[in-house]
Amino acid sequence: MRLVGAAARGRAGMAIVTSLRRARRNAGVSLRAVAAASGVGAPSLSNIENGRRDPSTSTVDRIANVIGVRFIPIVDNRRLSAADAVDLIEESTANGRFADAYRLFLQLADDLAASNAVERILLAAEEPRRTGSRWLDAIAALVEQRLGEAHAPLPTWVAANIGASDDVWEPRRTDRALPSFTDIADAPEPFRRRGIAIDAGELGSV
Repeated sequence: MRLVGAAARGRAGMAIVTSLRRARRNAGVSLRAVAAASGVGAPSLSNIENGRRDPSTSTVDRIANVIGVRFIPIVDNRRLSAADAVDLIEESTANGRFADAYRLFLQLADDLAASNAVERILLAAEEPRRTGSRWLDAIAALVEQRLGEAHAPLPTWVAANIGASDDVWEPRRTDRALPSFTDIADAPEPFRRRGIAIDAGELGSV
């Protein structure tokens, strides 16, 4: 498995730590198990994951090897990755900021559209946190749509979340709850297959 770490100066360290924590949780490996196998003390690893301690390069390498991930530095041009979008959207919805969550989704749509095929693959490569939220389905659909437009292969996590839901879900676009208005028939195929009611026209702001 390969993880994309943001190369932007000042954010790279936090991006790598976030990716390590996300990958460990997705793999279902406990913090104590990683600590024991990597030789990094559990309290130190906890401090690293919570941003209270900056890890050295060798420490990052040891932790990554145990989890089974590898970092590929890229220039992200301040574009949002799919994995980061899931975390930020979940944080926004948990705090009742539904309009912010929807704007983040549209930002990811725009960032992917503004990228070339290789950049799209890199921005989508890291598996997002498995939240169980329908937003994860929406982002998987978006990634499939954007990579399909570029004739690029799908990351494993998207291919595994290919869809097939009869339960139609429509995201809240404003902080105040409004009636649903999108006909699922107007959604692009990757969204329609997953039961995500987002109109094709919503994705075209680039």
